Amino acid sequence: MQVGFELYQKQTLKLALTPQLQQSINILQYSAHELIDFLHQQANENPVLEITETFKDPLASLSESGIRTNKINTQAGGSSATSKGFNGDSDYNPINNYSVNTETLENHLLEQVSMLKFLKPLERKILAFLIGNLSEYGFLEVDADWAASLFSVSMEEIEDMIQVLQSLDPIGVGARDLTDCLLIQLREHEHYNELAYTIIDKHLTDLAEKRYKKIANLYKVTIQEVQEASDFIRTLNPRPVSHFSNDMTHYIAPDIFVEKEKDGYLITVNDSFAPKLSINHYYTNILATKPGDPAKDYVKNHLNDAQLLIKGLEQRQMTLYKVTATIVEEQQDFFLKGIAGLKPMTLKDISEKLQLHESTISRATSNKYIQTPQGLFKLRNFFTRGLNRVNSQETESTLTIKEKIKVLIADEDKIKPFSDQKLCQIFENEGTKISRRTIAKYREDLGIPGSSKRRRF
Repeated sequence: MQVGFELYQKQTLKLALTPQLQQSINILQYSAHELIDFLHQQANENPVLEITETFKDPLASLSESGIRTNKINTQAGGSSATSKGFNGDSDYNPINNYSVNTETLENHLLEQVSMLKFLKPLERKILAFLIGNLSEYGFLEVDADWAASLFSVSMEEIEDMIQVLQSLDPIGVGARDLTDCLLIQLREHEHYNELAYTIIDKHLTDLAEKRYKKIANLYKVTIQEVQEASDFIRTLNPRPVSHFSNDMTHYIAPDIFVEKEKDGYLITVNDSFAPKLSINHYYTNILATKPGDPAKDYVKNHLNDAQLLIKGLEQRQMTLYKVTATIVEEQQDFFLKGIAGLKPMTLKDISEKLQLHESTISRATSNKYIQTPQGLFKLRNFFTRGLNRVNSQETESTLTIKEKIKVLIADEDKIKPFSDQKLCQIFENEGTKISRRTIAKYREDLGIPGSSKRRRF
């Protein structure tokens, strides 16, 4: 056997991602908001690209919105679909999405402190310090001893200022913890309940676990009285400062609209908010009129990148439309009946119909939202597994089963709620074979407690 180095030629076939394919993949997986950021970034890096914002005057009439339509008909059991692109803003008004509530909890409390005329200057400083040490839930996170030493005052004076803080609006602010927050609200409530106060103070965990019998035996009251106290406690607000959150509200801009029409559905790929890209003619003139210009290669490379980007955007729109049109075709019962009509469907089902790879369908549906006659949904919600029906080839989607569980529990007898085994029997009587463990899993996914914790007395 001869060992050594040798030169030879060999032909191999392998998949290579071209720059155009890589860019198409990236553009396809972007959501509406991510796409806006991406396009602005590309326009900043490529001088050949010109970017034009498409938002119009929100007071402009619909007749001036400049809508263009391209009819693309698909036969889906008698339904038709239309691809519609926007050249302006008709229904979507970004001004409506601005939050006007800019008042913070700190400003709200300091304004109330400024109206308390009986306070001394040092007491105002102490209150401002306490307000500055509130958590996002409105709980006081400073040690009273440390505050007293910091301001060289007695503990009683600090506690007095904490009492003043806890008297401000919203009631419950300045509490030490959840128990303290609920007790403050209860003391200020017009319908004071002694049993509710005791339960909050000593048995909040037992209340959460619905150990009503234990509480009733401890205080020689009936289970019904404990139940009534529990209902009263639930009217209190465990997060009284939540509406002062500094987090910005995130609005969802649907990537696709599906509207019901007489002869089918109108599918709209929403590009009304996306900026429009075009080629700057100054640079194309350089290529045409200045063949010897040293900047020619630079311009040519950026011009190719710009053309690829514009072509990739067009391909994204068409792919989203095709995927949505196929989903509408496959899930017509959903668009008529809602979640109850949703049937099991996988990415593979759509990829085989469109002759596209599953990864392409996955990217097209990732982080995308669709506005339907039944409400706003993630595109991924249409892809669910299913359970077989008894003595039938039909399957039922997991979302449909969860919706039925929610309805059954909402309508159950609260004194004798359905156990997981009972729910399992109900489904089997209706022809759906499902295990008790699966029922329990779906119930927990819905955030619904077990039958013992749903029971009322």
